[in-house]
Amino acid sequence: MSDLGYVLVLAGGLSYEREVSLRSGRRVSEVLRGAGIVVETRDTDASLVPSILADPPDAVFVTLHGGAGEDGAIRSVLELLSVPYVGAGPDACRVAFDKPTAKTVVRSVGLRTPDSVTLPKETFHDLGASTVLSRIVERLGLPLFVKPSRGGSALGASMVRAAEDLPAAMVGCFAYGDTALIERCVEGVEVAVSVVDLGGGPTALPAVEIVPDKGVYDYAARYTAGHTEFFAPARLSP
Repeated sequence: MSDLGYVLVLAGGLSYEREVSLRSGRRVSEVLRGAGIVVETRDTDASLVPSILADPPDAVFVTLHGGAGEDGAIRSVLELLSVPYVGAGPDACRVAFDKPTAKTVVRSVGLRTPDSVTLPKETFHDLGASTVLSRIVERLGLPLFVKPSRGGSALGASMVRAAEDLPAAMVGCFAYGDTALIERCVEGVEVAVSVVDLGGGPTALPAVEIVPDKGVYDYAARYTAGHTEFFAPARLSP
């Protein structure tokens, strides 16, 4: 890292997760400065590209959440500018950011994902909400988990244990996106595994067990100190 002149950290953006992104940007910047690296933190606006062209950073660390921060768009621009950046490339981002697409890719290589239905808002309304929702409950059963097909931080996501709660969950979901992913809820131990590739191929980091105090890893549980316990390595049997 001593070869780095300075690193540009991108944080903010205009998605619903702007505040989370700004927090991520601050924390990443603090760690980099602690390692003796010169850091500049910038938002994404019309001045970004000219500033990069005028003074190209040695690397860009993208801490944007949601929207253009995770769908590959900003990485496509960075590649146009020939600037190295941390993280997956545009194609991988596009596949991973759209949950129904990601589920299709995962299933294509033999991994299981919960049964689900993907519904755009227009289809949901045009075909009659009550009829469609009744069929979803009949087909997938309860409980269900409703979430926007894109976006993160559990915004617009909710668990549905009773059929009468499904309409409200759909309304909440559509407040954050035009397409809903309705999945059969699979309850159990929640585990996250990060993967890094420093040039020698993908390497899995230790599994982290996530234990929210209220049982659901929602926005508050993710970003409010003390609401979630993390165990690394996860407390799993062999």
